[in-house]
Amino acid sequence: MDSINQAVRKYWQVSKDIKISGLEWQNDKPIALLAHANGFCADTWIPVARYLAPHYHVVAFDFRGHGKSSTPNGPQAYQWRHLMDDMLSLIEQLLAEKQEQQIALTAGNSLGGVISAAVASEKSSLFKRVVMLDPPIVPSAATVERLGLALNISGKPQGPNLGDMARKRRAIWPSRAIAKEKWQNKPMFARWNPEAFQHYLQAGFTDRPDGTVELSCPPEVEAAIFDHTGGIDIFERAKSINCPLQIVHASNSHFTLSLYEEFARLCPQGQATSLKGGHLLPMEVPQQTAEFLLADEH
Repeated sequence: MDSINQAVRKYWQVSKDIKISGLEWQNDKPIALLAHANGFCADTWIPVARYLAPHYHVVAFDFRGHGKSSTPNGPQAYQWRHLMDDMLSLIEQLLAEKQEQQIALTAGNSLGGVISAAVASEKSSLFKRVVMLDPPIVPSAATVERLGLALNISGKPQGPNLGDMARKRRAIWPSRAIAKEKWQNKPMFARWNPEAFQHYLQAGFTDRPDGTVELSCPPEVEAAIFDHTGGIDIFERAKSINCPLQIVHASNSHFTLSLYEEFARLCPQGQATSLKGGHLLPMEVPQQTAEFLLADEH
């Protein structure tokens, strides 16, 4: 498939100070919008997009602070509400450009899935179908009790603080090759598709004048986004998502299928299902992810 060669880099002015960057596979097909996980970039979707492009006008975008999008200063700039507003503005511009009424397919991995569903909760008419790929949607104990969810959740979530982990991430490397050597066998990347990994190495770094490279998503930006987790209660919004929504559990995920089933139950047109793979499904199993997105048209 040579559809990847049709991708062009574009920028959309979504607010006075923010430009959102993305890759666009232009054609006369309906629009598919792809939203990445925290800390990554639009280019990690390329192996999936090459399968979708014959069927969709594909747009994979960089959230603010990621890839080639604007990087505003200060942690408050990365409240999830701002990410939602950026995405909504992008959607409205894409629809106007194509003179269409709906995004035919919206797929988001992790953070991208939550933001996509949150926008759909406010503007469901703009979405024909939303797919959340292994999103981090663990509700608070108060939300579980208030909504009567069949989940056993109490106290604060267990596990490492992801914001603190992100802040410790090394931002500057001597070269992409050295980063590749250090990363390729680490648990985060060990199961990645080689092409997806290579695209991340290329676009996930910015070249510095001294010949070194720097993460395109600064550690403090990734940390700020993690720190704002919970700023949007997606369970409270579920009943307002009035479009077909699929929430996909990765078989090797830290999350549970029962969690996703409870969320799907709250959505008027929700469905929970599973795919074999880890949390970063588009980067680990891009072909299977694309086949899922193409197989279940609503």
